[in-house]
Amino acid sequence: MTESKPILSWLTDMDGVLVREEDPIPGVTETIPSNRALMIAYDSAVIRSAALIDALREREEEALKLRELPSRLVTIPFWYDDPWSKECAKAHGAPDNMEYLAEINQTTVEGVIAAHSGTEWWVTSVGFQPGCYQALPLDPAFSISAPKYPRPRQWTDERTLCLAGKITSFYPVRSPGGYQLLGRTPVDLYDPLQRNEVFRDSPVLPIAGERHQYVPINEADYYAIRQACEDGEYRYDIAEGEYSLDDYEARLAPTEGAA
Repeated sequence: MTESKPILSWLTDMDGVLVREEDPIPGVTETIPSNRALMIAYDSAVIRSAALIDALREREEEALKLRELPSRLVTIPFWYDDPWSKECAKAHGAPDNMEYLAEINQTTVEGVIAAHSGTEWWVTSVGFQPGCYQALPLDPAFSISAPKYPRPRQWTDERTLCLAGKITSFYPVRSPGGYQLLGRTPVDLYDPLQRNEVFRDSPVLPIAGERHQYVPINEADYYAIRQACEDGEYRYDIAEGEYSLDDYEARLAPTEGAA
């Protein structure tokens, strides 16, 4: 089984089917999806655990029949191998993270960038802190992986993208962390001031079940986009759509056969 296989459980959109708005399960108050689990909070005064389990089993059968899933595609400009990440690694006594990734994966920095930006990423969970998320590659052939820092950093710059194992994650604010640093995006994915129209309904942009595509940019692009974000004028590239589970399974089959 490949490391991408667990995504299949979330490509069936269990969260949406189990707690759909038009026909909610009485007593269910919240759901929190993660990489390999779905936490369900419920009011035991409204529904007992046995009745909830029965209701979930009925909907699980329905979820497993889904072949097309609603999933928007968010395109994110990204400055790979940026100077802030280099400075951060150096300040914590770590090697240049991109060079380290290239070395342990037997490729070049350019190869790491091409691989990471060459696949869409499925957001499996959002949490830990507002705007932080984890995402897994939708290309089963994606092979770049990395260990965490042996000792976590004391700080990481905001809007930094990172990698550990094959999981991509994000630092929405300056905070400690231990994932390997890939670079920095000029766009806000968390804005408590909600300056842009995209944050009208929530200060957190990422949602579980959406896809991300990272587009490499250079220094000039970074500063131009950052200025537009600070002015509240940046236009986010978000395309509503669906994702085909059949297509995903077709791409997965060759890698399973080679395992």
